[in-house]
Amino acid sequence: MNGGSGEALVRVAGLTVGPAGGGPPVLRDATLTLAPGRVLGVAGRSGSGKSSLALSLLGHVRPGLERRSGTVRVGGLDPFARAGARRLRGRVVSFMGQEPAASLNPALGIGAQVAEAVRLRSPGTADVTGQVRALLAAVGLPSDRAFLRRRPHQVSGGQAQRVALAAALAGAPRLLVLDEPTGSLDTVLAHRMRELVAEVLRDGERAAVVVSHDTGWLAALADAVIRLDGGRITATGPPAVPRAGRPRVPPSAMGAQRPSGPEADRTRVPQVTTPPDASRVPPPVGHGDAGVAGAGETRAGLVVRGLSAAHGRVTVLRDVSLTVPGGTCTALVGPSGSGKTTLARCLAGLHPLTRGTAGWRDEPGRPPGRTRAVQLVPQDVGGALNPRESVRTTLTRPMTGLRGMPAEDAAAEAARLLGLVGLSPAMMPRRPGELSGGERQRVTVARALAGAPRALVCDEVTSALDREVASEVLDLLASLRRALGLTLLLVTHDLAAAARYADRVVVLDGGTVVESGPPDRVLSRPEHAVTRELVACSGANRAK
Repeated sequence: MNGGSGEALVRVAGLTVGPAGGGPPVLRDATLTLAPGRVLGVAGRSGSGKSSLALSLLGHVRPGLERRSGTVRVGGLDPFARAGARRLRGRVVSFMGQEPAASLNPALGIGAQVAEAVRLRSPGTADVTGQVRALLAAVGLPSDRAFLRRRPHQVSGGQAQRVALAAALAGAPRLLVLDEPTGSLDTVLAHRMRELVAEVLRDGERAAVVVSHDTGWLAALADAVIRLDGGRITATGPPAVPRAGRPRVPPSAMGAQRPSGPEADRTRVPQVTTPPDASRVPPPVGHGDAGVAGAGETRAGLVVRGLSAAHGRVTVLRDVSLTVPGGTCTALVGPSGSGKTTLARCLAGLHPLTRGTAGWRDEPGRPPGRTRAVQLVPQDVGGALNPRESVRTTLTRPMTGLRGMPAEDAAAEAARLLGLVGLSPAMMPRRPGELSGGERQRVTVARALAGAPRALVCDEVTSALDREVASEVLDLLASLRRALGLTLLLVTHDLAAAARYADRVVVLDGGTVVESGPPDRVLSRPEHAVTRELVACSGANRAK
């Protein structure tokens, strides 16, 4: 596959990567070329080898894997050779992984992290602070002193993703390798990200390899797309839409008010209801009466009243109130940085409240048990999983610790939960570094279920998953909600998922609720300007 005319910047020939010591390869005989000025899209299911291919361009393989055969050349240099790696990394090739928050130093402020990248990749830069401010502005982030001093845990997932991109752009690298660059971005910022990458490549001297499960977004950006399946390149060619026919919205227009209207092909699936006899359905192993709410209940489940919260001196939530009825699903949407993740963490008892209340409903005669009743499926799966713990330990710890389950029963339940989230029990001995991003995210879903919660707060639970697997996970959550009476708060940038799975949509902007109501009304006839912009950009990003 040739990415364009002229001398190739990237050449990969017969590359095979697999587990050290034997086992089926995760990448098989991959061969491709890419010329400057071109964008190569890489698509495929979670676990298909996309990230392994992207990492190979830096001469890197995940722990537990090895390069078995094949060659990689970037700018004529071998990234797997020590001398080639020194000359390439950060200067010729820049990488942004699918879990950018994990790549940021928790002890450094945002400004210091980007400044470090500028000094490393552009030695001798006279005005480092000016460069930092310019890079942050390019990715749509503020550059005031207060923001520059924020630590990674004090910004949203979308903001962390843009900080990582700003650092990757430092030094104007010749090759950008972006692994799921829109996973944590709302529809407006995803649209802007596409335009930004196109702008960076406009001089024709640089190229990009972009891994994404969002095929519509990828088709609107890439010059060519390859598809991986089981580690093999199974398809290669131009994207579904000719480049000249793809919608282009200049970054300057991003803040403008856009006409309302849902995606043309989005359909509303009828509300999932609990069958009349659901209360007699026996719960899965380990999910006793103390762990889940009664099926079909309609009383208040998750309750937020007058909630305000801050990161340091910066207030991020202001007088937020909402209720998620027991056994229903509410989708929380809004721009990146609007406070969605902070609200999710407040509900799970993981972030302090300045005022107000948030959590599971008060029930006379029941112990509070909020950390068990409400389980969070976090956005940053890289930071959420202990890199030294096996999947078995990750899943059995909540069962033995919170629920007092015997070790043997906990192991059996862990295997069952892995099956529920689409993973093989054979993964029990593996550690996070041996899993793909999508696999790690599904492990976090299984871990949340291991606590036998009454409510799940899912923060961008499908952001690292391809569309097919994302639908499978959301279908699973919907099924569990019906069978067990689980209450769901779905924090998402995927408006199609909100329309399909949620009973109600709440829009957050600037730390306050600006609109709420049934999905049919909010996403078809949005009233607030922020909602209208999110809906409009969702349609543009998915345009075919």
